[in-house]
Amino acid sequence: MASSSSVPKSTMQETTQGTSTQEAPTLEIKGRTMSLEERDLTVQVENPVDFTSLAYHGCNIKEYYEAQYLISYFDMLNGPSYMNLIRHFWVRAHVYDHKAYEANQQRGLQEAEHRFEGISCCI
Repeated sequence: MASSSSVPKSTMQETTQGTSTQEAPTLEIKGRTMSLEERDLTVQVENPVDFTSLAYHGCNIKEYYEAQYLISYFDMLNGPSYMNLIRHFWVRAHVYDHKAYEANQQRGLQEAEHRFEGISCCI
């Protein structure tokens, strides 16, 4: 059955001397990895730097950042959160465990060595 995805699986890069056989990396649209529905996720939004709370507890550092004209940076950090985008991301998130990957690779190599044990090849 043919896929009707608008994202090509591979693309060829053009060079000035003709066509190249080297394939460019492409993006792959991931499917859902969680059984939860996006609407069931609760997104907790917080301010990375809460100057009001810091000042209330006796640590008024906002004036130092104002003197350096950095308040707009913190306004950006504390800016809007896109709830739908966050939910869409998390139901498709995939955890990559490097140690498990290496163990799986090592297991595959051992199985291959065992399969080809006793077979010799002359080059």
